[in-house]
Amino acid sequence: MQRWIPSLITAVALAGSASLCQAQLSWTFNNSGTIAEWTTAEPGGMTATIAPDPVVYDGTSCMQVSMDGVTSTEIDLKAAMSSINEAGYISVTVVMAVDPNSGTENGATTSYGNLQVALQENGAWPGNAIWGGSHFTPQANSWVTYTFVIGPPYQTANGIFLQNQVDGGHVYSGPVTNYIASITVNPIPNPWLMEDFSNGSLITGGGSWDSTQDAPFYNPVIPTAPAVNETPPGSWEIPISNPNGYSGWNQLNVPSFDATRYQWIGFDIYFDGPTGGTEDGGFQFFLFTSSWSSQWVGSGAFNSSMIGKWTHFNFPCAASGITGCPSMVFQGAPGTDGGNNAITFHVDNIVLWNPVTIPSITGLTPGTPGGLQMTLDADGTANPNDQEGICSPSADNTGNNFFWINQFPATYSFFLTNCPAPAVAPSFDAHIYVCNGDTIPGNDFGYNQTYSGLNWNVADDIELHVQNGNAGGVSVQFSWKTNAPSANPSSANGAVNTWNPAGMTSMNGPWSLTFTSNTGGYVTGPNGLVGNFTMPDLSALPNFTPADSCVAYGIFKNGNTNNNLMSATFASVGESTSGTAPVYSESFSGPGLTANYAWQVAEYYLDAANRAVWVPAGTGYWVKWNATVAGWAVNSTGDLLGTWLPGAGVTYTYVDATGTNTVAAVPAASLPAGNAGFFQLEHQ
Repeated sequence: MQRWIPSLITAVALAGSASLCQAQLSWTFNNSGTIAEWTTAEPGGMTATIAPDPVVYDGTSCMQVSMDGVTSTEIDLKAAMSSINEAGYISVTVVMAVDPNSGTENGATTSYGNLQVALQENGAWPGNAIWGGSHFTPQANSWVTYTFVIGPPYQTANGIFLQNQVDGGHVYSGPVTNYIASITVNPIPNPWLMEDFSNGSLITGGGSWDSTQDAPFYNPVIPTAPAVNETPPGSWEIPISNPNGYSGWNQLNVPSFDATRYQWIGFDIYFDGPTGGTEDGGFQFFLFTSSWSSQWVGSGAFNSSMIGKWTHFNFPCAASGITGCPSMVFQGAPGTDGGNNAITFHVDNIVLWNPVTIPSITGLTPGTPGGLQMTLDADGTANPNDQEGICSPSADNTGNNFFWINQFPATYSFFLTNCPAPAVAPSFDAHIYVCNGDTIPGNDFGYNQTYSGLNWNVADDIELHVQNGNAGGVSVQFSWKTNAPSANPSSANGAVNTWNPAGMTSMNGPWSLTFTSNTGGYVTGPNGLVGNFTMPDLSALPNFTPADSCVAYGIFKNGNTNNNLMSATFASVGESTSGTAPVYSESFSGPGLTANYAWQVAEYYLDAANRAVWVPAGTGYWVKWNATVAGWAVNSTGDLLGTWLPGAGVTYTYVDATGTNTVAAVPAASLPAGNAGFFQLEHQ
């Protein structure tokens, strides 16, 4: 490894798309195994029947779900799915048909009922329910793709629910047979070509569909991508009678979408020109909210050079703040010439998109020891007191006393690695807090378990601090406080014991705080005994004999802005008493932070983020790139003219403390052979 010289390059492979997002979840019903994932159970025993094997309808293999129309009058299809964050997904599409011999809803003779989809977490109803409305004969008798757009509030979901039912009190005129070819949960596309006007079904007010005028679609995310001619061709023809005023109401109803998900909304406009005269006029464009109030988005002026050609326009989309937009409107607007002649223009290819910066490898550093790496935030001037940490499991903190009173011997410990040197990070602090959960002001124990500065908030605690000295060396403190919320330990509310072990140049190594009685104990470090301490007999007081308590481990800037983005790795932490509280002997063997104990991540109230990251052992190098979107993989090779190793052996990645970079662990065992190595990024 002494001669191994790392190099890095970026090689990008884009497979015709810049949609850098999660994979879709899809069920296609062409085998019994897929059908077996779904169940249907309606209230009151009104259970629809799922055929166990695929059937063929209109040439397509599909799932058949039947209702008798009397006892069962609704379908509630349910299935588990991989856990997702809905913020990364845009819609659910259902390809469905209804047998033409089926009964229809009593009172609405052409309706087969109402469709609804819900994404749910652990089966909780309604979850994120998305109403679809009625579907009718004869259109529903052929294959129709129904789109349910996912809107806020976004949540975690691990189940999907599809419902079809008649209105309350209604029944069907006969049995109903539904066919479902596929159900798909679609990730956010980038770009999203919302409407290509291959038909005029969404045009609801003003103008008309024109099948003769069509614009080729150019991908705004990948400008070098070739144009695509969407089929069938078509566009929206809009006549404006008075281009010298704000006239016309040309409305397009779309599946309700969250405009804040996209930075830009664009479209192509073909300017036919004025009807007589030379005045050109212009247009203005609105998005509507779910409450049907409008938001002006942008406007444009036509000129003679635009006549007879397509021009692309982009306007800010997310800036509208609209999270549920059901329609958009084009109006005529005055141009720069103030003319009065009527004009006509066409609209095509309404697209929503986000700019994409192709990521590149920006860092390559030697591997760090395995364990729990904690990193302080980047905002050193505004947040000099940032702390990051973990806390004992929530389930253990209720009904347990982690203190030492009448439970000695008691020991609290950690093993530090990869700590910054005192000259680089003066005052950098690693610590253990044992806190009373009964006496926190406001009884806010639940919040404080996940707050890294809980030692300030609590009234009663003990603390062990290991710190880099301001002039070199290492300083160690054991302190305690009673009845002192919103305060640090001091001689007024407790005591502070300080030691400066001779000859110590690093915080790295094992540290422990041990109580041998109610009134005393000792602290040890990498070089052995640090010092002994004594304290008053507090066994008669409730301060350190609580019903609820917790143990926390973390790092601290300690008021020094030089500690911006400094980090340390906890190779292990431990806690034990002779009482009944749980004993922790954590080596962070993983995978993940909670493999052995359900540790809670503790964050600071400023710039809150998860900066406690589990690090696998055996990492040879860390590769960092400047993006957090999914879909990128690291490859490696020892010879640029040789073969690349797909994935470079990477099995673990995380987002760093800045929230803008991805870091991947390349195992030492997977490093290229020889004395050179190269890494590249590839889009999967």
